[in-house]
Amino acid sequence: MFLLGSYHVTLSFFFFFVSSVSLSPPALYLIQFYESLPKNSQHLLPWKLSNSSSSSSSFSHCQWFGVSCYSNKSNQVKALSLRGLGLSGVLNNSITYLCSQKRLLSLDLSGNNFSGGLPKQLGNCGKLRTLLLNDNSLDGSIPFELFQSKGLSRLDLGYNSLSGDIPAEVSFCSKLEYIGLHNNYLTGQVPSGLFILPNLKFCYLNTNNLTGTLPDFPLTCAISDLWIHENSFSGSLPLSLSGCHNLTAFIASHNKFGGLIPPEMFKYLVQLEKLYLDANNLEGEIPDTLWGLGNLQELVLSGNKINGTISESIARCLKLTTIALSANKLVGQIPHSIGDLKHLKSLYLFDNMIDGSLPSELGNCGSLTELRLQNNFIGGVIPKEIIKLEKLEVLYMFNNQLEGVIPENTGALSSLVELALYNNSLSGGIPTEISRLKKLKFLSLAHNSLSGEVPLELGKYNTPGLVKLDLTGNFLSGTMPSGICTGNSLSVLTMGNNLFNGSFPREIATCPSLKRVILSNNLLHGTIPADMNQNSGISFLEVHDNLLEGMIPAVFGHWRNLTMLDFSGNKLSGSVPPELGKLQSLQILRLSSNGLTGSIPPELGHCRRIIKLDLSKNNLSGKIPSEIRSLSKLQSLLLQENRLIGPIPDTFSSLRTLNELQLGSNMLEGAIPCSLTQLHHFNSVLNLSYNGLSGKIPECLGNLDKLQILDLSSNSFSGELPNELNSMISLVFVNISFNRLSGELPSAWMKLLASYPGSFLGNQELCLLGTEAKICEEAKVSVQRSQIIPGVVIGVVISVTLLCIIIYALVVRVLAQKQNLNESLLPECQPKSECLPKDLNFEDIMCATEGWNEKYVIGRGKHGTVYRTQSMNSRKHWAVKRMNLSDRNFIIEMRTLSLVRHRNVVRMAGYCVKDGYGFIVTEYMPGARMMVSDSETSSARSTIVGTLGYIAPENAYSTRVTEKCDVYSYGVILLELLCRKLAVDPCFEEGLDIVSWTRKSLEEKSDCLRIFDEEISHWNETEQQKALRLLDLALECTEKMPSTRPFMRDVVGFLIKLNDMHE
Repeated sequence: MFLLGSYHVTLSFFFFFVSSVSLSPPALYLIQFYESLPKNSQHLLPWKLSNSSSSSSSFSHCQWFGVSCYSNKSNQVKALSLRGLGLSGVLNNSITYLCSQKRLLSLDLSGNNFSGGLPKQLGNCGKLRTLLLNDNSLDGSIPFELFQSKGLSRLDLGYNSLSGDIPAEVSFCSKLEYIGLHNNYLTGQVPSGLFILPNLKFCYLNTNNLTGTLPDFPLTCAISDLWIHENSFSGSLPLSLSGCHNLTAFIASHNKFGGLIPPEMFKYLVQLEKLYLDANNLEGEIPDTLWGLGNLQELVLSGNKINGTISESIARCLKLTTIALSANKLVGQIPHSIGDLKHLKSLYLFDNMIDGSLPSELGNCGSLTELRLQNNFIGGVIPKEIIKLEKLEVLYMFNNQLEGVIPENTGALSSLVELALYNNSLSGGIPTEISRLKKLKFLSLAHNSLSGEVPLELGKYNTPGLVKLDLTGNFLSGTMPSGICTGNSLSVLTMGNNLFNGSFPREIATCPSLKRVILSNNLLHGTIPADMNQNSGISFLEVHDNLLEGMIPAVFGHWRNLTMLDFSGNKLSGSVPPELGKLQSLQILRLSSNGLTGSIPPELGHCRRIIKLDLSKNNLSGKIPSEIRSLSKLQSLLLQENRLIGPIPDTFSSLRTLNELQLGSNMLEGAIPCSLTQLHHFNSVLNLSYNGLSGKIPECLGNLDKLQILDLSSNSFSGELPNELNSMISLVFVNISFNRLSGELPSAWMKLLASYPGSFLGNQELCLLGTEAKICEEAKVSVQRSQIIPGVVIGVVISVTLLCIIIYALVVRVLAQKQNLNESLLPECQPKSECLPKDLNFEDIMCATEGWNEKYVIGRGKHGTVYRTQSMNSRKHWAVKRMNLSDRNFIIEMRTLSLVRHRNVVRMAGYCVKDGYGFIVTEYMPGARMMVSDSETSSARSTIVGTLGYIAPENAYSTRVTEKCDVYSYGVILLELLCRKLAVDPCFEEGLDIVSWTRKSLEEKSDCLRIFDEEISHWNETEQQKALRLLDLALECTEKMPSTRPFMRDVVGFLIKLNDMHE
């Protein structure tokens, strides 16, 4: 075997010797270069080498691939181009043979995979004028020897991994015309000698880590292309750049240039075609000299801090094809002269503060393909001239203040692919011609005030078809179009928060491309078809807060790609389908606020990826299945307000990620299992209230040191609270009221007592005043005293607790049973179909509104439109709300407005029922409103937030309840106690509650004591002074502005201090 190997080596050497005798040196150097490459690269190089000693004409190296020789008979190699062959190896091992070509002028090894550092001998490599080593894997620094080649005119080292500084010796290459050092990791500053090279025309330094300021440019600058983007250059833009009279492209994006754009910089740059200064820190206004660049084609200044307006002089740049001024601080209107830019293809003005109306002249920009104006303050109507933009492909005008209707002839925008007008104030219907946009893929008209039905042919004629349709948050009604999935391209369908009133669209089941479907907060009714197709594509299905009835079809258990399924807030009945346990990808399941019955199917334990399970507010019964322990990724388990029985399963220790457990308002029994306390991520809510739990509160509960909210109220817990509860250091709220607890509070809970005193009531043997037995004994004695101040403290606490219970009953329970509301809610004294004010009749209303003309609309809600009208006789103005009788909210709102008495809410003056509509009449008061929860999320239901008389002023305009709302209610209670009057007392004048009555009385009476309960007038002076201090507190609590009211802890602190003074 050794002899055979030796034979081959000897034979190879023999052929090389024979060949080398007859080959010329240029050919020999090429063969040596070939032999220096790795074997796999030799196969990639298409040189057909021969081992015979045939004539030179048949073996001329000048005919090899990539080799060019001089035309004389010397056979000297002039140029070698081996670009893009995938050659590899260490360049240092091969370059010697190439540089032995003494007359080599051009070497191109770009687009290969050579590695290692740049060889120093390249500086003495023949007579090189062109060296192209870009797109390789070279690393290390650039050797200064490289620039010893005085004849070098073209050097490209881009797209490597070179690092270090650019050698100052680059200034020696006086003949350099092209230098490409882009897409490396070069650092440091640009040598001052680079830009002064007399012949340099093309300079590409972009995408490195270069820093510092740019060196000055000479007056005789020859550069035409200067690309320095994606570095960290700083300082101001050099004014000396104006000396580069031949500059056609200056690309300086994504740097740290700051300061003003020098106006003088553009004075002599008359050849400039491309100016990119985006993503810097430039400030000030756009200099007017910029608009004098008559050859400018692309202007990109996005992502700076440029302010001021866009000048009408922009029209002087008639060759502009791209204008990108987005993400600045521009103000004012889009100039009308923009219409003179006939070659404009892209206009990006988004993320500014531009206002005013859209100029109709935009329609003259016939070459426009992209118009992006989103995130501004543009108002007015969409000009009809915009339909002349036949080449427009992208139209983004979302997040503005546009109003009026969508132009009817939008079908003329035949090239449109993406249309986004969401978050404006557009009204009217969706034009039917929008169905003619055959290339349309993305359509979003969400969060406007659009009404009427969606064009039935929407999506039918699109090629290849709609991909995303978003109509969320409008007043659209009718049924959903059946052809929106034509082409099987539709991926996202979001139509929530509207008034769609058809049945559940079974078409979504047959749309294989669908991934995300949102139909929430509509009026969809009827049953969900049980025979729907299986859909393996939909991953997100949200249909909450509709009027769907019947059972949940088992077929959803075969929609195997579902990660989120939400049917909460409907009228669904029957059991939870056990087939849902087959959804292996399911992460969120929400079926709350329905009428579901039966037990929780144990099969749900197979949904191993579920993170949130919400079955609350149903009529589910039976025990909590032990299979829950298999849900190892579960974070939230919400089962409150059902009829669950039995003990809490002692299997929660396996739910390592659980952070919220809501089991309140059930019929659970037994003790709290310590397995709950082994959950280290349990940091949110533990709610076990309103059950039949008993026994002592376990010491192990103290292990939940990350828990923030604990509610054990309204159970039968007994005994003393263990000291280990002091370890629950993250608690911000605790409620242990109405149990049988005794002893002292954990010391760490005293701050919670000060903030939420009502959370500890209903435990007669529980000491709330401290940790010493002596203090607790004194507290028992002091409770028996009859002085007014302690009575106020206790009265306030008890009243607020009762208030919370009342609110809970009125709001939570009413919401849970809101589907059962019916005509019995109508005022008993008004059984007629019409009860209008004496000087107003229905004919007056029709006449004054000209048959419900839009110009008389003064407000819109989710369930009706409010018009301004007047009586023909008295000329008195009224407000009339027109509501569809199919919406039960007409009944609820009549009942509400007939009872409500609040200074910020108008009262019902009359009503009328005609032709399928209900009309509610109130006095016309600018700024006032009918107080119903008419938001997008109210799901066609109306509720009062709070108890009449205790409602804070801000709750007449918002359903958001804050701590300052509670403070207001405390103040009302104090006034009730001091004045011995109801919050809305019959003795008050029309429109007054106790707060407004008190303030009005104080203005009219000099003696404040005269508004108090008569008994207070018999108190001694000290007690009367304390009553006055309570009055001051009550007035502070009932200030109109929430920000001026004290916090609840301050209120309780004040009362405790006042009580101490009394003692």
